[in-house]
Amino acid sequence: MALPLLHSRAALAVVVAGGVALFAVGCAGPTAGPMGATYATSVKATWKDPRFHAAPMQRIFVVSLMKVEPGGRDAVEDAIVARLASAGVTGIASHTVMSQDAEKPGPTLAEAITAAKADGVLLVDVKAVGSYEPYTVGQTVTSLSPDTMASYDFLKRQNVYQPGDYKIAHIVSELYLPSMGRQVWVAATDSFDAANLARNLPDFTLKMVGAMAKDRMIAAAPKPS
Repeated sequence: MALPLLHSRAALAVVVAGGVALFAVGCAGPTAGPMGATYATSVKATWKDPRFHAAPMQRIFVVSLMKVEPGGRDAVEDAIVARLASAGVTGIASHTVMSQDAEKPGPTLAEAITAAKADGVLLVDVKAVGSYEPYTVGQTVTSLSPDTMASYDFLKRQNVYQPGDYKIAHIVSELYLPSMGRQVWVAATDSFDAANLARNLPDFTLKMVGAMAKDRMIAAAPKPS
């Protein structure tokens, strides 16, 4: 799959707002976690292309299609880059090399990745958000997939919050080879409480980058904050 010819990070937001994934993969709906884990992430599944036998990646270009408040997508990319650095991997946040202004286009995504000399491209996105509701019959999750705003704050704005509730975000992280745009690794994670992703970023990045190390996509495990 070829990388899209987007000339600014604003264009990435337009793609997401239109409900179109740049790199689509199937994923299960969100699942509930332990009530005691207020801001935590669990790795639900990972997949690695069995044909991928290259050395662990040392330079990874990071693109976030999800955002937090405050900080937006930039804050997510910066958190991932910092966690990769703790594992000895150089991360390149897309917002540092691509135009922030749609009226002043810069390099395309493919051009920025090439210039960064990246071994891989990491794309993270919220694929679904839901509400864990223990007061209903059983333990249910109301799926709001797809969350076209790629934001953890969707449910909070909808006032879906009652005592005993917590919010779950199903995040898919994908690694691609920049030369061919081929997907070589995927991780599906559940993060909760999804009403505040900014507080969840440390655990999300630790678990996601840790899964990369476990599958030998990178050489070493990340260090806790």
